[in-house]
Amino acid sequence: MNQTTVQFYPDAQKSLIALTDTLLVSVAARTKKPFYLSLSGGETARLLFELWHTRYNDPKRWKNVRFFWVDERCVPPSHPESNFGLAEKTFFKPVGINPEQIYRIRGEAAPEEEAERYSRLIAEMLPDREGVPRFDCTLLGIGEDEHVASIFDNDTTLLQSDDLYAPSQHPVTGQYRITQTGEVILASREILIALVGERKKELLYRLVTRKEQTITPATYILSHTSRATIFTEIELNSPNLSLQ
Repeated sequence: MNQTTVQFYPDAQKSLIALTDTLLVSVAARTKKPFYLSLSGGETARLLFELWHTRYNDPKRWKNVRFFWVDERCVPPSHPESNFGLAEKTFFKPVGINPEQIYRIRGEAAPEEEAERYSRLIAEMLPDREGVPRFDCTLLGIGEDEHVASIFDNDTTLLQSDDLYAPSQHPVTGQYRITQTGEVILASREILIALVGERKKELLYRLVTRKEQTITPATYILSHTSRATIFTEIELNSPNLSLQ
């Protein structure tokens, strides 16, 4: 089984700084072609975008990056739950990112049609890895219920779907979303994950100590890639651990 490295830092801010520095090293190494980055939403993304706004706010740092999304809620961009709206408000506009670098999922569109459109978009733009478009880096979140992207336990078929993006539905709220599927996530050259805050402590402990072969979206992704790194301030009695 593959390994996922867990890196520990003194606090959440330093964890997010370390993740960002890792990302920007990869961005800086790409000099002749665009760097394709896939963003997540949620509260951790908010903290990350606010950090980028205050500490990494020179648009020249980001000029070679093309911004895409791991998933999006099926709401208009003005809605407070829009992942694009969050990034636009807290990072893109304050820093002055060129709109031509940004490729949002249209959450206000019909889910099936938009999933197909966005799939075609990345298939046309991104390099190919064994038939799957390949992002240079995916910033992935893990929910407390161990969902990744908008792949929940109620539809784990999306982990191995032939679709690139597909509609999904939150099992509790019933909200429709559009999500990257498992094969696209796993094709990414690099997967960077921030697990910060007290609410993520039990989650990280479960992921690190679990012995049984329970399949959840998170355990599936982490066990099928050797390119993921988790950044956290949640100390689990070891400075460096691996999920195996």
